[in-house]
Amino acid sequence: MNKIITRPHEIDKNVRVLYAGNHYISLPEIDVEKASIKNLNIVSLSNKGLVELSGEEALFKPVFYKKGEKLEIVKSEVSEELYYIPNIKLYFSNGDFVIIKIYADIKEKGFIYEFESSEEIEVYLEVNLDKLFFLRFNSHEIEFKKEFKIDKWLKNPALNIYSYNIAFSLAFGGEKDFDYEEKNEKIILKSKTNGTNCFYISVNSDMDGASTTLIHLKRKGFKNIYKEFYNWLKNKYIKYSQDKDLESLLNKNLFFNYFFSIGKDMESDNYIALTSRSPRYYVSGAFWERDSFLWSFPAVKIIDKSFHDYIAREMILRHSKNAGAHAHYIDGTVLYPGFELDEAASYFILLENMDVDLDDIELVKALEVVYSRIEEEYDSRIGLYKTFLLPSDDPSEYPFVTIDNVILWRGFINLKNLYLKLNWYKKADMLQKKIDGIYNGIYKYLVTEVEGKRIFAWSTDGEGNYKLYNDPPGNLGLMYYYDFVDYQNEVFKNTIDYYYSRKYKYYFEDAKIKELACDHHPNTPSGLGLCGSLLNPLMREEALKWLKMANMDYGLLAESFDKDTGEAKTGVGFATGSGYLAMALYRILFEE
Repeated sequence: MNKIITRPHEIDKNVRVLYAGNHYISLPEIDVEKASIKNLNIVSLSNKGLVELSGEEALFKPVFYKKGEKLEIVKSEVSEELYYIPNIKLYFSNGDFVIIKIYADIKEKGFIYEFESSEEIEVYLEVNLDKLFFLRFNSHEIEFKKEFKIDKWLKNPALNIYSYNIAFSLAFGGEKDFDYEEKNEKIILKSKTNGTNCFYISVNSDMDGASTTLIHLKRKGFKNIYKEFYNWLKNKYIKYSQDKDLESLLNKNLFFNYFFSIGKDMESDNYIALTSRSPRYYVSGAFWERDSFLWSFPAVKIIDKSFHDYIAREMILRHSKNAGAHAHYIDGTVLYPGFELDEAASYFILLENMDVDLDDIELVKALEVVYSRIEEEYDSRIGLYKTFLLPSDDPSEYPFVTIDNVILWRGFINLKNLYLKLNWYKKADMLQKKIDGIYNGIYKYLVTEVEGKRIFAWSTDGEGNYKLYNDPPGNLGLMYYYDFVDYQNEVFKNTIDYYYSRKYKYYFEDAKIKELACDHHPNTPSGLGLCGSLLNPLMREEALKWLKMANMDYGLLAESFDKDTGEAKTGVGFATGSGYLAMALYRILFEE
C-alpha cells in the first residue's frame, strides 16, 4: 500500500467574514468592511452538490451616495445579533453612518438586505453575476447564460440563469423608494434611507417562482421577516450566564452548524447533509458520515429533536448503501473511495439519540445493510474489525485501530438494544458476542507497555506490531465519551499522560496551546482534537483554557490553528466541525 497523505495548505492570514442564510439559501462570505456579499449558493441534488453564484469582486456590492456625491467608507463595526444575524455599521468620511443587516426568511427562498440611517442616504446595490460554480469537494466553474427580465406581477427586475444542466431565477424588489437600472451587464438596485428600508431578493426554479416568492416576502414585510427569524434564534439560543465567552462560542458554532451543514434542495425540497456550505472550507459541498453523524447531528438535536430524528433517518436511508466510503456526494453515491470503520460505525451511534419507529422496516433494512458491510472487515482470529483509512481520512499503517473499534463497540451496543426492542433475541445474542469480542480484543492486542506503564496503542496488525499515535478526529480521549473506559482507568490515564507529553512527537511542550497536531497537519494543533479533549475529564480544564485562547475562525471551530496565536491555519468555514464544538461544549456545560 502506498501511504499517500493529502495535506491541506496552511492559511497565511485568515480574513474574517460574516454569513447568513437558511436551509435553502446560503450567503457564506459577507465582507465585514464593505457589507458586500461575495456569493450565494443553493442545493442541487440532481447535480450532486451546491450551485454558487459569484461576482468578480462581489455578487452584491453596496454603494452609498448623499446628494449625488459618493460616500467613502472609512470604518466598520460588526456584530452578530443572537450569534447569527450580521449587523454591520459603516462610517463615512462625512461623519454619517449606515447600519446594514442581512438575514433570510426562516422558511422561504429569499433574504433581506436591510439598511438604516438617521440621514437620507441613497443606497445602490450592484448585482454582479459574473461566475457560476458547482461546489462538489472543490469549486468547479461552469459556463452559463443570464437573461434580464421584468416580472409581470410587480414589474420588478429579475434574472434568469441557464446552464447545461441547471436553470433558476432571481427576483429583486424594495420596501419603498425602489428603482433599478440595467447597466454594463449588471443590475443596480436603488433606494434610500430615511429611517429603515431594505431590498428583497428571492430565488426559485424559474422567474414565476422567484417573482411570486418576492411578492410573498413583500406581503410579509421585512420587519416581520426579521422578527420571525430573531424570535426563532431567541427561542433556540443557549444561555450560559456563568461565562459569556463560552456562551458566545457555543451559540455561534451551534447556529453555523445548523444552517451550513444542512441544506434543502430547491428542486425537490429534500434535505441534504454536508461538510459545509461555505466555499472557504476546502472540501465543501460533500458528505462525510463521521462529520454529520458523530459531530453535526448531535448539535442539531440540541436545537430541534424532531428535526434531528427526521434528517438522521433520511440520511441513513440515502447514504447506507455506501456505508464507510471515505466521502459521498450529497446524493449518497461515492465521491472518494476507501473504507473507514468509524464512519460505518457512526450509523449505529446515531441510534442512541433517535426515537426509532419499530415498524420502520425501511430504516431497519438500511441499518442491516450497514452491518453487513462492516462484517466484511471482521477478523475472527482477534475479534476486531479492520479499517483502510483513519479518522483523518489518511491510510492506516496497521488495520486494527483502537478508536475505530471503540466507536463500533458503542454502536453495536446501540444496535443490540434496537434488536431487543424488535424481539430479535438471537441477533441480539450474536451481537453481544461481537461486543465482548471487541472489548477483549482491544485489551489483548491494543494495550502495550511504554516505560513500564500500560497504555492503549493506536493500531496493530494483530501479530505483535503496533503504532503509537493519536489522530485528532479520533482522539483517544474519546474512549471515555463512548463509555469504553472510566476516566480513572489506569491504562486510559497512562495513555493520555503519554500523548500529552514531550514523549510524543506531535505535542508542543513550549507552545501556549498544547493540543496535539497529527500527520495530516503536522505543525498545527487540531480543533477537532480540542473537542475530544473537552469531552475527556482528564483534559477538560486545560482544554477550556486552550479554547478561550484560540480564536480559530473568529469564534468558529477551525480544523487546525497556530499553537501560540490560536489563529486558524487549516479548515475554516468548517460547519460540521462547528457542530462538534457546540456539542462538546453543551455536553460539558449542561449534561455532565
